[in-house]
Amino acid sequence: MLKKIVECLPQTDCQMCGMTCADFAGFLLSGDLTTAECPVLQEPAYAEKAAALQELLASLARRAKSGHLIDVSRCNGCGICVIVCEYNLANSAACRLGKGPAADEKVALRVVNGQVVLADENLCTRLLQAADKCSKCQDHCPTQAIVLV
Repeated sequence: MLKKIVECLPQTDCQMCGMTCADFAGFLLSGDLTTAECPVLQEPAYAEKAAALQELLASLARRAKSGHLIDVSRCNGCGICVIVCEYNLANSAACRLGKGPAADEKVALRVVNGQVVLADENLCTRLLQAADKCSKCQDHCPTQAIVLV
């Protein structure tokens, strides 16, 4: 995803924003900066790149406080993330059996209409004050649709 963002930037490395285009792309992906903070991207000559970048960023799900960025264009709805999720495993008998959770089960991740969604991001174990942050959903995603920032 980062490479696609860099391709939509001016790629001049002018550092008018204080960094290279690659560094700026990382901050765009994490949600810490917006496209408006790239002065060169605001020039009329870069209008097409700016539009493509806006479309690309819009395709990403909103940044969750748990750090999840879900690229819905990459998600194939396989559900692997749902059954490896630490919270889901601890609280869903179906997930422990390698199945999707029942509709009434309280879970962190679930597949809805063929796409993974954060059902309740407050249940994600990444929000716990733990030494190691879980990244199983990202690590096991075969299409790299989940990025944790």
